[in-house]
Amino acid sequence: MNLDELLKAAIKDPSKRSLFLQTLIRSDVYVICKNPVRQERGREEGGIQLELITIQNPYGDVFIPFFTSYRALQQFAKRYVDCYKINCLRLFDLIQSVSAVLNPNSYGKEFSSQEIKSILMIARNLKIKAISYNEEETITYRPCEYSLGHITKAASKFLSKQPNVDRAFIMEMVKGCEKPQLLIVLDMMGSTRKLFVPLSKYLSKMTKPNEHLCFISYEQEMGRKAAEAVEPFYVRKKRYFEK
Repeated sequence: MNLDELLKAAIKDPSKRSLFLQTLIRSDVYVICKNPVRQERGREEGGIQLELITIQNPYGDVFIPFFTSYRALQQFAKRYVDCYKINCLRLFDLIQSVSAVLNPNSYGKEFSSQEIKSILMIARNLKIKAISYNEEETITYRPCEYSLGHITKAASKFLSKQPNVDRAFIMEMVKGCEKPQLLIVLDMMGSTRKLFVPLSKYLSKMTKPNEHLCFISYEQEMGRKAAEAVEPFYVRKKRYFEK
């Protein structure tokens, strides 16, 4: 079972909570960041600083939300947000003085700061290290098995008004055991945020309930790898001086 299934099972059956917790601290989870995360040159992953968002419950308690999957994060955010994938145990080590809630507004679990510190102590005693798996090795890309004309037509109309976008690709992205998601790769220049946010809002009106869109720049290695699976659905028309 994947992490989502284990969480559901643990909520229904207390005897499975130990297995869920053991799996959780060895798994990667997703967090929402206030700003894009950038790794400084010449520094290891440990040097990355995360500025995470917090949420408040009706009683005034503050929590850091985190998620079992990118899909769960999207269902919570309902729009494009900057996010980061990190090993859960490493996340707990970074936020141990603050409480956290897994999959808020859905089936989930709250972790108090005391509980997080207890988990870290147990992990240290058992010599469990915070190691994230290589995401690129767990992701596959493939052409979609059904027509995406309702998305590509709308996206092409939007992109035709963006002079900084040369090409766009769309395909299915499969992460491990998760359900496929639609990935749009954009060959562009300039700020991704200034393009991804309005494009995401624009396409949200055209997508079906079971369709979840992700966006990535062709400039990133994962974007180039994904684009190899399909032909572009949008190519910017050459300007007069380019002919």
